[in-house]
Amino acid sequence: MAMIDHWHPVLKSNELRDRPVGIQLGGHSIVLYRPRPGILAGLADDCPHRHMKLSLGEVTGEKLRCRYHGWTFDGDGQGESPGTPKLQACTTAYDVVEAFGAIWVKSKHCAAEFPRLDAPGYLPICTLRHRARAPLELVLDNFSETEHTPTTHAAFGYELARMSEVQVRCESAETTVRVMTTGPCKPLGRLLNFLIGVRPGYWFNSHWTTYFSPVYLAIDHWWSDPATARESKVRWRVYVFLTPIDASRTDVMTFAYARSAWPGPAGALRLFRWLMRKHLAKEIGFDVDILDGLASYETGLEGMKLSRFDRVLGLNRERIERVYRGVGFLNLPAPNDDAHSHHRPKGQVRHDFR
Repeated sequence: MAMIDHWHPVLKSNELRDRPVGIQLGGHSIVLYRPRPGILAGLADDCPHRHMKLSLGEVTGEKLRCRYHGWTFDGDGQGESPGTPKLQACTTAYDVVEAFGAIWVKSKHCAAEFPRLDAPGYLPICTLRHRARAPLELVLDNFSETEHTPTTHAAFGYELARMSEVQVRCESAETTVRVMTTGPCKPLGRLLNFLIGVRPGYWFNSHWTTYFSPVYLAIDHWWSDPATARESKVRWRVYVFLTPIDASRTDVMTFAYARSAWPGPAGALRLFRWLMRKHLAKEIGFDVDILDGLASYETGLEGMKLSRFDRVLGLNRERIERVYRGVGFLNLPAPNDDAHSHHRPKGQVRHDFR
């Protein structure tokens, strides 16, 4: 499988209305549009006549009309020329669906399984989209470790002075990587402590599984008493999809859910959904902003001094190449939990935007 063969969320539903919208996915230029209510279509954003962007055109009937010379294309990519009716023209068409408040795209020739967003008993909070100016591997690195949380995040994370107490466990399977962390939570402030139900001495827990068709994380966040396992009032379940725009930019699409033990319908979460959305958008924004400060955007691990929190980096890279890109992987061993620095073989992970 190539990158374009997996289902990727590329837009929030409300970002695609009456006008066509051009997007980038793994180096491919694609135009998305709605031929009629409830129906979506996706084509290569390149008219085969004179290479005009079809996203600059307009929807007429159930077809997309090129702005340059008026050629029209249906959802299967079959085109017609008004000036030369017998001339056959076609362009690449893509599979497009709308689900979970987002627009999803993949190539037509591969029957990839659609990702599962499974959150029974949770209330949908929001769907967010951010753009990170960094390659896929480096964005996933940020979302796959907790060592940055004391200095980067406002609430999701650990107390910097007690990071040595944070416990981390990593389990890998053929197509997934699972990480479980727990440790002393960072101070949240009186309002968040009350709303979330965090008591003195509670620890923060973050468990997530990374999947690679496409690349996304299913994350559970909650706070609890380390002695009794008594939980806070609110628990988050967040799905973070990483969609590569090209070799240097990655979209971060977040689908957030929560459940609450407070009394009332949906645990009173509907009253505070706006606040939770604002808070989560801020936290994801911190992740995106920190990536702007990297001194290097090379995706290889050579020369890095890796800690016990970083074993996941090598595991993720192997699966990105094998499962997601469908190509061979460089002989890059994952770091060991008990080592603080490692020597890496030379060479970089190859980007293959097919």
